[in-house]
Amino acid sequence: MLLAVTKRLQGLLTRKELVSVFVMIFIADVVVGAFSPTFSLYATSLGASMTLVGVLSSVAGLTRILSSVPIGLLSDAKGRKGVLVSGMLLLATSSYLYTVVHDPYLLLPIRMIYGIVITSTFFIGMAYAGDKVAKADLGLTSGIYTSCMGLGFTLGSGLGGKMAAEFGYVLTFRVAAMGALAGAIIAWWGLEASPKRGTLQMRALPPGMKLGLLVKEPQLFAASLGYMLTILMFDATIVNFFPLYAKSLLISQATIGSMFAIRALASTSVRLPTGVLTSRIPSKRLMLIALFLGMIMLFSIGFLTQPIPLTMVLVGEGVCFGIFLTSGQSFINEHFGESDRGTAMGVYSTTGSISATAGPFVLGAVADLWGVRSVFWLTGTLVLVGIGLFLYTSSRVGPARARQT
Repeated sequence: MLLAVTKRLQGLLTRKELVSVFVMIFIADVVVGAFSPTFSLYATSLGASMTLVGVLSSVAGLTRILSSVPIGLLSDAKGRKGVLVSGMLLLATSSYLYTVVHDPYLLLPIRMIYGIVITSTFFIGMAYAGDKVAKADLGLTSGIYTSCMGLGFTLGSGLGGKMAAEFGYVLTFRVAAMGALAGAIIAWWGLEASPKRGTLQMRALPPGMKLGLLVKEPQLFAASLGYMLTILMFDATIVNFFPLYAKSLLISQATIGSMFAIRALASTSVRLPTGVLTSRIPSKRLMLIALFLGMIMLFSIGFLTQPIPLTMVLVGEGVCFGIFLTSGQSFINEHFGESDRGTAMGVYSTTGSISATAGPFVLGAVADLWGVRSVFWLTGTLVLVGIGLFLYTSSRVGPARARQT
């Protein structure tokens, strides 16, 4: 088995268009990762209040909600290369614009650009990769792709924090802009301009009708629901409330940062193996396993008070996140063909954005009323209910599956 996987891996990594999209997405996540530990500090250095920092995060999420499906439709109709190159150029532009504003409110339109960037690079990039490989290689391709994302984000987070501390925000963000520009050049040079295969039946439909057909697909609904729950666990709950909980336990900021770094490495380490496993274990089952284990991790956090056990639980959540990220994108590629894959990814991205946008506000109110521990228990309960809905929905047959049958 190992020899067969090695040969398949070698075959994928010798193809120019695939290597280009892998390198492009690695660079994109290096840039995004560089802003992760620095953006809120930069915003407050310009005079932004804590409320405005929260609004800036929500604006990016809201923009993703509004733009994900149109971007997916555009990639289906006009091709993915143009969307990906444009996304990387927008990432370069937004990174540079951060360095020329002096009023924190001017960050709002830049964060809107950032919201567009997320869908037009990370999700459309996965759709592009899915277009280029056989069905048997979709899982392995997803594993490589998401591993590049994880490695890029880990590297970017480390470099971004150190560069900002030593050289300042302006130089850090301009270096990030140059990196994004290099990614755009790689995408323009290495990606194929037109798909090699796939039917045009769905492309012939008006966008509204096409979207209507897709949202009726139980498989898409199930995958999107699972992704919404995954983002609820990490982006809405862990990112926003775990540091507050750890601080209340007198755990130092440096220790909290180390805990998150260990989590990121653990999440990245399981993505390629998960991609390999999708050829033997159905993606749906891996998604379900990830959600179930993630639920247990969230419930456990509220009962723990020591750094080492909390780190182990955080690592467990990171592993669940990595498994779902890989198997979920593989699931979408498996169930939707080239002609409507971009739109499906747009719907999938939108649901995650809803959790990232609305989740922190709701959970913040819960934390104020009943304490920060209750946030983890509430999230675990929501995931438990979501798992039941996931099982019910994913067992149904939608229009696309009926047509295939």
